[in-house]
Amino acid sequence: MITEYNSQPTPKTELELDIDRLSYGPYGIGRSDGKAIMVPHSAPGDRVIARLIETKERYAVGEIVTVVTPSALRQIPACPYVGDCGGCTWQHIGYPEQLKAKQQSVADALRRIGKLDNFDLKPIIASPSAEHYRRRIRLQVSAVKRLGFFSGGSHHVVEIDNCLIAAEPLSAAIAPLRTWLDKIAATIDHIEIASGDEPGQTVVIAAANDRLNSSDEALCAKLASSPNAIDGVIVQAGEWRKTWGQPAIAVQLQDDLALKLDADTFTQVNAAANRLMLRELMSAAGFAKADRVLELYAGAGNFTLAMAKQAGEITAVEGSRSAVASGKLNGQRNGIDNIRWNCAPVPRALAQLKQQRQTFNKIVLDPPRIGAKGIEADIAALGAAKIFYISCNPTTLARDLAALSQSGFKLQSVQPIDFFPHTFHVETLAVMTR
Repeated sequence: MITEYNSQPTPKTELELDIDRLSYGPYGIGRSDGKAIMVPHSAPGDRVIARLIETKERYAVGEIVTVVTPSALRQIPACPYVGDCGGCTWQHIGYPEQLKAKQQSVADALRRIGKLDNFDLKPIIASPSAEHYRRRIRLQVSAVKRLGFFSGGSHHVVEIDNCLIAAEPLSAAIAPLRTWLDKIAATIDHIEIASGDEPGQTVVIAAANDRLNSSDEALCAKLASSPNAIDGVIVQAGEWRKTWGQPAIAVQLQDDLALKLDADTFTQVNAAANRLMLRELMSAAGFAKADRVLELYAGAGNFTLAMAKQAGEITAVEGSRSAVASGKLNGQRNGIDNIRWNCAPVPRALAQLKQQRQTFNKIVLDPPRIGAKGIEADIAALGAAKIFYISCNPTTLARDLAALSQSGFKLQSVQPIDFFPHTFHVETLAVMTR
C-alpha cells in the first residue's frame, strides 16, 4: 500500500495587529487573543498585517506582510542598508521614541524580573549624537571576501561602503580594506576598525586563521604606511599577534585625563556617552581620600584612573592581562600610584579577598552582558556600604540587583544612559546601599 503525504507547507496564519510598544529587542509588540505577538521592523502606533513564523505558549513571532496604517512615530531611515543589515533595528523610529522605549525596558526589567521597587528611576540621558557615534565597528568577511555586517538572524554578509553610526574615519577605512582583502592570501574571519580621540588614530584589527606569510606581512605594512585612511594594523591568529604602523589609540576620559592603549584592547564604542557615564559615576559616588574602593571588571582603567584621583586606594580586578598592562602603564603616565591591580577572574579574586578578610567601603562593577551572577555573597562579605553597578543589559542587571538585595543591599537609584542609538541596547548606573 502506498501512502501519499501532502508535501505542501501549511499556510502560515496572518493577523491584523495594532503595535502598542517596543520590546527589549528588535520587536514591536501587538496582541491577539491575549498573546503577545512580536514583530520586527514595526513601530508603536502601526497597524500591520503580520504572518506568524514561530508560535510559543506565551508569545508568537511574526513578520510584516503589509503596514496597513503607519505610525506617526515612524521615520525614513537614513541608512541605505536598513532591512538587509542586522544592525540598527530601531532606525525606522524617531529618536525620542527610542529613548522612551529604553527607559521603559529598564523599568520593566527591574520591576518584573528583579521584583524591585521604591527606587528612583531617573530620566534617560540621550547620547550626545545619534549618528557617527561609534568609534569601533566589527565587519565580517565572507568566504568570497565580501566585507560588511551580518544580515539579521543569519551569517549572510551584507556588503557596505559606509556606516551611518560609525565615526567617519571608520567608514573611510572600508575601501582600502576591501582592496587589501582582495590581495591577501590568508583567510580573514572578521575585521574591527577602531579610532581614537586624536587625529591619525584609525587602526585595523584583523582576525586571521593562521600566521601570515611574508607576502601578506608586506601587504599589512603597505596598508599601514600608505597615504590612506588607516594608521595602524594589528593581525591576530590564536596566540600569534603582529602590528604595523601606529597600533595605539587615545581615549579621552576627562579634560585632564586620557588613556593610551593598543586598539585591540576593549574600549566603549561611544566616546561621548562614556564620558557622561564617568561623570554620573563620579557624582553619585563622591569619592574621597578616606575611601577604599574595589573595582570589578576594571578593563584598562576606563573608570579606575578617575576614581583613583579622588579615592584613597583602589583595588582593580580584571581578567585580561593586556588590559591590566595597559591600566598599569596609563596609571604611570598620569602619575597615579594608588591602584592595586589584580589580574584574575572576578569570582576567584573575590574569594581570595574574602579569605584575606579584606574590606572596602565602596564597590564598583561593570560586568559584560552576561552580568555578575553568583558573586553577591562574596561582595556582601567585603563590608561595603555602597555598590555602583554599571550594566549594558537590563535583564542581567535586574537579576543581579535582586540577588544583592537578598544579601542586605537596597536599590536607591538607576540612571539609564543611551550609548547605542538606533538599537535596543541601553547602559545603566545603579546605586545600592545598606
